Amino acid sequence: MSTRVLILLSAYNGEKYLREQAESVLTQTGDFSLVLRIRDDGSTDRTGEVVSALQEAYPGRVESIKGENAGYNASFFALIDGAGGYDIYGLCDQDDKWLPGKVEAAVTSLKGAEGPTLYACPSLTADAALNPVGVTRKKLREITPANTLIQNICPGHNQFFNNDLLRLIQQPRDVKRIYVYDLWIAGLAALYGKILFDETPRTLYRQHSANMLGYGKGSLGKILKAGRRAMEGEGGKNKIQMQYFADCHKKALEPLGLYQAVERFLNAKTFAQRLKVLLHCPFYRQSRLETFLFRAAYLLGKY
Repeated sequence: MSTRVLILLSAYNGEKYLREQAESVLTQTGDFSLVLRIRDDGSTDRTGEVVSALQEAYPGRVESIKGENAGYNASFFALIDGAGGYDIYGLCDQDDKWLPGKVEAAVTSLKGAEGPTLYACPSLTADAALNPVGVTRKKLREITPANTLIQNICPGHNQFFNNDLLRLIQQPRDVKRIYVYDLWIAGLAALYGKILFDETPRTLYRQHSANMLGYGKGSLGKILKAGRRAMEGEGGKNKIQMQYFADCHKKALEPLGLYQAVERFLNAKTFAQRLKVLLHCPFYRQSRLETFLFRAAYLLGKY
């Protein structure tokens, strides 16, 4: 029997690009069956009409959920909480375009995987017309909990996972204390299972003014954008999730020394205290320059 795949897409006012994205998912080929489940997060445009048209064009393959506006984090968690009965689950944004072979690559990687397993890959960043302009972050170092506590290189729109990881993600959580859902998922996979990172870009990741989060153009652009976010205090948002993740998974983090490291990291208040913490800080980002910028932001109290 072919592998059963469920793709979870959260849409909000996505009438402009939704059909193109959905069709790039529904036309994927390989030894699997695929269903696309779309949750409309309280759209006020013609998103509902686009979904209805997709259901007519692809009978039995597009499911629709009409929800109240909860925000992208809560919307994706609602989709995940309602998932089950399939072999593999994938997450999908509303305005990208999946490249041919993406689902097949994920299925091949995850098929037969034991324990909580996450598949991820980079994307080709693209302008609004889907002209490629760069690549999202590549894997330069091992993806461990010491990395995922402060950085995610597995963007949600490229995440696929098995039932073992699904059940972990479905554990009760306070969404208000989670900054970004995909960082939470990557953290669970790194701590309790494994992450299979495919180096091949498999998505055209559309960058435009409506993007909730995004990447700069080229390697320097990514680094500069990361640095700007750090200096603007993005770490202040992530540290709430960092503390919450550590509290929820204390028993698993303690043997690694990471729960204690989180406590020291977040409780240092003065420059001198933060400098002392950095002398034995296990947390790192994938590139050395980004790690340096992260540490500089921390020293300056931006994290």
